[in-house]
Amino acid sequence: MKTLVILSMIVIILGFAACKQNDNTFFPEQLANLNTELSASFDSLNTDLSTSAVNLVSKIDDTAAIRARMKALFAQTTFVVEFSYVNPQGIMQIIEPPVYYPTQGTDISQQSHIIQTFQTKLPVLSKSFYAVENFYAAVDIHPIVNNGEVLGGITALFLPETILGRLIRPVVENQVFEMWIMEKGGKVLYDQDADEIGRNLFTDSLYTDFTELLAAAEKIDTEVSGETTYSFYQTGTTNKVVKKTYWSTFEMYGTEWKLIWVKPE
Repeated sequence: MKTLVILSMIVIILGFAACKQNDNTFFPEQLANLNTELSASFDSLNTDLSTSAVNLVSKIDDTAAIRARMKALFAQTTFVVEFSYVNPQGIMQIIEPPVYYPTQGTDISQQSHIIQTFQTKLPVLSKSFYAVENFYAAVDIHPIVNNGEVLGGITALFLPETILGRLIRPVVENQVFEMWIMEKGGKVLYDQDADEIGRNLFTDSLYTDFTELLAAAEKIDTEVSGETTYSFYQTGTTNKVVKKTYWSTFEMYGTEWKLIWVKPE
């Protein structure tokens, strides 16, 4: 009888330990899925940009051919709002679609991503910035290079919240969990509370009094993935709740987006 009791206790202890182990190994599948979907979307865009950059090497003086290429890129995109050819002096020489023609001829040579791609001769995904088109956006830029000489670059301007919202909204609809995205450095690229998009967690007064959130944001900003908790408003309300949080990192050309999954405890 004693042997049976002891065996029963061992089974209970092992079962409890297994449950604890399962809890500790939980990581939301939605984060991996989002990373995969973002990679697929940008892989398609980057293939188009890279192919176009190679194609234009022999046509760099043919403005009609360059414009035709910009039109073709725009016709097949799912989230880019503008394509442009930027000449070696950093001038936006040819732009599509027509709604952005007024910005043709604008000098963007001092934008950090233009400087970086022309200096390194490598593609760049910019951080969010205020574009000359008068809205916050990000740009995926590929240089046009021939025998080591930079002949310009092709830029793909897009709103991060557009592609992120398209991928996230169907996943979180009618769910108890939420997802939001922060670029490295603290700027919110996507949130279900649209008012938070564009705010910086480390500098915006909205977050000043939420020390747990700021500590969590620091951890998220510096680590590739992990879990933590913080207190903040429940989405769409002014009620404060504790949120269990998991995150991973989407990285492209050295630029990092923090993919964050939260659930009120």
